[in-house]
Amino acid sequence: MKKSILFSSLLVLFTSAHAELQSLNNQQLQQVEGQAGATINWTLSLNQTSPGVFDTTTCSDLRFCRFAVSSNNRYDDGSYVSNDGTIHKKNGDVTTATGRKQWLVFKGLQGTIQIQNMDISGDDLKYTADNGTDEKIKAALKVSFKKEYPILIRNLGFDALSIETDTVANEGAGNVSGYFNADKYGATAGPDIKVTTSVYDQGKETGFTGITMNGNLALQGNLKVFSCDASMKRC
Repeated sequence: MKKSILFSSLLVLFTSAHAELQSLNNQQLQQVEGQAGATINWTLSLNQTSPGVFDTTTCSDLRFCRFAVSSNNRYDDGSYVSNDGTIHKKNGDVTTATGRKQWLVFKGLQGTIQIQNMDISGDDLKYTADNGTDEKIKAALKVSFKKEYPILIRNLGFDALSIETDTVANEGAGNVSGYFNADKYGATAGPDIKVTTSVYDQGKETGFTGITMNGNLALQGNLKVFSCDASMKRC
């Protein structure tokens, strides 16, 4: 009984939602307004609560606000894996396990990028054919920027860059990946502390460089994106 009632309700819903196309006369068509293309406002925010403000809640444990890359065959002892899957020592001898994997780690990663009023529309790309006389036309996607609406960059970068190493060879049992290293600089020795006399570095994550960018990138002009085939001599 419940199924029958539900099915009847659905029929009523679909019937009431039915609509058909209506023709428009010339006067109605003249009142229609439209726009070719679209205007985009886009914000990319990484580990920030608002533009330029670091998210100390999400990143209360800084190990979770990192970006890490492990290159192929990058191990602490120079071992490598050949294309057929065989593991070799640094000198080329065959072995059964690789060394400890190494990582390039960007620590304290954050930033905001805001794109304002970027216009996207269709356009015709006109160019001269190979014979030097005939004009060709190709459909293109046009992206337009205005200098009055710059791209905003706020605290984009990372605090430290470092090379970290896994704790166990061949990613074996109990391994802690290098990108999860919790070392910081400090004035006195302790767990996960590297002693330094630099007051500036004390309390910060270990690493050898960092970068932070702030600014407005003003662009003026159009960028046309189009397909390329054999009819164009530069393709």
